Formats: sequence, C-alpha cells, structure tokens
Amino acid sequence: MKKSTLSDKQRLQLRELTNTLVGFKSYLNAQNVYSQCDDFAESAVFAFQNLEACISKTAYEMRFSEECISEADELNAEPSFNRRKIENHLNNILSSDSASTLKLVNELLIVIERELITPHFIEQYINELESLDEVQPYLILKTRKAQLLYNLEDYDSAKVELEVLLKIAPSDYYLNRYQLYNCYIIQKDWKALDQALEQFGCNDLAYNATRLLSFYAQNGNNSQSDLLKRETKNLFPEVINIALGSAFVDLKNKSDDLKEYINKGALKAWRSVDGSLFWLKADEK
Repeated sequence: MKKSTLSDKQRLQLRELTNTLVGFKSYLNAQNVYSQCDDFAESAVFAFQNLEACISKTAYEMRFSEECISEADELNAEPSFNRRKIENHLNNILSSDSASTLKLVNELLIVIERELITPHFIEQYINELESLDEVQPYLILKTRKAQLLYNLEDYDSAKVELEVLLKIAPSDYYLNRYQLYNCYIIQKDWKALDQALEQFGCNDLAYNATRLLSFYAQNGNNSQSDLLKRETKNLFPEVINIALGSAFVDLKNKSDDLKEYINKGALKAWRSVDGSLFWLKADEK
C-alpha cells in the first residue's frame, strides 16, 4: 500500500504502530523510543499492554484507505464478478430454515468474529458499535442465526443469542426484541418477559400483542383479559390476523409492524398458549 494514498489520520496511526513495534525490537530501540518519557520502564510496559489495541485500531483505520476502496471497485467491475448473482444465491441459501443454513451462518460468524468483529473490537467501540456500517452485516447474520434457532425450536439457544444481540445493539434497529418476547412466552418465563417489556417496550403492535398474550396465559379468560383484548383491538385492529393461523391472509397490504411481528415468530408464541387464538377471535363476527 502506498503511503501517499493514506489520509493524515491513517498515516498518524500507522506511525504510532511502527514506532511501538520498533521499540520492541531491541533494548537500545526501546531506550530510543521510550526514553523521552519520565519513567522508561513504565512507558515500555504500558506500550506492550496496549499493543493489541494499537494493532486493532490501525487495522480499523487502514480498512478505509482510498487504495483499498479503489481496488474493491475494480474487482467489482470485472466481468467475471457478478455481484447480483452472488448476492441472490447467498440470499436463497440464507432464507432456508434448515440445519445446513444454520451451519453456514455459524461458519460465517466464526470468521467475522475471528478476523473483524473481535471481542476487543466490540469492547473498544461498544458505544457506537450498532451505528458502524461495517458492523451491520455481522448484526444481520447474528439476527438471522437467532431466527433460525427459533424456527428450529432451539429456544434456549435463540434466547441467549438474542440477549447478546440486544446487549451490544440496544437500539435494536433489527427489532430482535420481538423474537425475544416470543422466546420468553414459549418458555413461560414471565418475569424475564416483564423485564424485557419494561426495558424495550413502546406502544407498538408487537408490544401490545405480547402484553395481551402474556396476560391471557397467566390469568385465562376473565373480565380483565377481555377488557385488555378490546383495548388492544381498538388500538391495533390488525392483531386479529394472528388468529387466522394456517389460513393467514396475504401480508402484502398489511402494516410493517404486523409483518415484522409475524416474521419474528408470533404464531409460534400464540400457539404455545392453549386456547389463545380461539379466544382472540371469539368476539369477531
């Protein structure tokens, strides 16, 4: 890589790493590099302890050099590289709810977590992690992994995956809280569900439908649950579509909130509570 193509910030970071590594080559080098500090030994030890962070930061800065971007653009422009075809093929593979898809997603995540989104990287950029462009593919794959685990009925593993996701990405741009709510309902973990609703809850369809299902599961059909059902239906008339089960209507003209709630496993959660679907549609004419 030509240094002339680097930005000032990249050159500065590269110089810092170079000086640090030069200082570790010999005792004389260490004296030259670290003797400017008041405590030579303490400065050298500090540099050694922070070497991994320095390497990580340098790698992070170098990823965005103009030369790297230019080379990537040239590669994408080659006739043999059909990005759309490759992306469509990958999407077709990843859209399948199967053990082989889960294995592929796991293998992709292993590589990403080893080479790019390392524990140190997450710790270093935790406050801005979910806003970084280069982290989005990782979060999408983690989200897909949780969905696969849920659809394959490994609810314990799905719950763990979702809890980790919401810890590192609490703004929840991918609405993973919906699937976590459904995990808690299937596992009858009402305390965890209440805590999640309090932490992430907002007055949307998924929140109100989850609250309604939770109340019915714990209290059955009574005047209070019927009142809550009427209130929920008044706020979100679409919620009745959940009760259609296998005859579920075309989602094409439905709200994004309903589509996302269904996509995150709502039907499995409602079916896990005996009588809930019949009760939900009982007053419908």
